[in-house]
Formats: sequence, structure tokens, C-alpha cells
Amino acid sequence: MSAFGEFLFTLRKENGMTQAELAERLGVTNKAVSKWETGEAMPESNLLLPIARIFGVTVDELLDGKRRENEETEQPPARTPFDEMKEHLFTRGDDEPKTFLGAVGGAVCAFVCLGGIAAYLILGLTLSLWTPYWVIIPVSALSCGIIGIVFDLCDREKRSAKRAKGESAAIGGACGILMLSCIIAYLLLGAILDLWHPYWIILVCGGLACGIIASCGTAIVKYRKRK
Repeated sequence: MSAFGEFLFTLRKENGMTQAELAERLGVTNKAVSKWETGEAMPESNLLLPIARIFGVTVDELLDGKRRENEETEQPPARTPFDEMKEHLFTRGDDEPKTFLGAVGGAVCAFVCLGGIAAYLILGLTLSLWTPYWVIIPVSALSCGIIGIVFDLCDREKRSAKRAKGESAAIGGACGILMLSCIIAYLLLGAILDLWHPYWIILVCGGLACGIIASCGTAIVKYRKRK
């Protein structure tokens, strides 16, 4: 057994985790985890950071096969909900897999967004319907967000990557789709039917529903981990 494999075995046992549970969180097979622990193979480089995060160690400690007892281990700052939102909206993440479904989803989003702009320009230039059909552009952009979430939920590799980071693709996806749908509904009601008030309540209800879904989902995930 290699130093890495022995350390991984120790960490897994300390956390009361089976090989099957670790494999599921990383999106690999039980056999792969077994080979890592016996020293027959090493995990791919893109899996080292998720493994380190699961067990609360650094990648260097993982590769060294031991904790650095004589050095104060620098812990990353705690992540806030705002950090999660910023990462999902503005970055793709260095360890997020690039997949075929992801490429298709990006192409569909581009088509929808460009189609919305083209439709608005045609309506405006030919029929002078600049108002209220400006709403086509933000609705197209928000629809792209929903399309992207749906493609991510259908992508097994991306779901596995999120599980490896301790995230739930289903919970985040449900909240994202719900909130984006509420914003789209509010914009359509406001721009086309001039129902800005009192239908702003749609946004409030959507936010509250997302909070409830996130809280229930987190509780379920923690319960499953304890089992």
C-alpha cells in the first residue's frame, strides 16, 4: 500500500465512509477507489482537490500521505451563499468538466439569445413595436439561464463534479429554475399587461420558495451523510 493509499484509507475510515460512498461522491467506481487505496493506481489530477475537500485536508497533505502536524495548515475562508452564486453566474470553475452536453447547451443558449435580439429588432424596425417588446431581450437572456441549468442537470459528469464538491445539483437547479421563471413571469406581466403592481409579489414568493427548497434539501443531504 502506498503512502497516498494508506492515508486515503485512514481518512475514509475516520469519516465513517465506505468505498462506495466515496466513489459516488466523486463520480467514479468502487474499483477505482479500491485501486487508489491499495496503491495500484492514482486518481486523476482533477479529482485531487475534490478528495481533499471531502476529508478536510490539503492536496499537498494528500500527496504526502500525512498531515502536517508541525505546520499550521492554512484553511480556506468559509464560502458564503454569495460566493456560490457568484461562481455559478460569472465563472465556470477550473475543475468543472467540459462535456458534450455542455457544448450543446451553450449553442442552444446562444441561438435563443441571438434569436431574441433579432426578433426585437425586426418588430421594432418593421412595426415600430419597440415598446413593450423590449421585454424579449431580458426574457431571452433569462431563458438561457434556465436552459443551461436543465442541460447541467441532464449531464452526469457535471452532477458528479458537484457531488464531489459537496453540492447538490438538484437543489441548486430547482432554485435557479424557480427564481428565473418568477423573474420572467414578472417581466412579461409588467411589460405587456402593465401589471408591475401588485405582481412584484411573484419575486418575493419565488425567493421564499427557493429558501425553503434549499433548507429542506440541505437537511436531506446531511441526513443521508449521517446514515
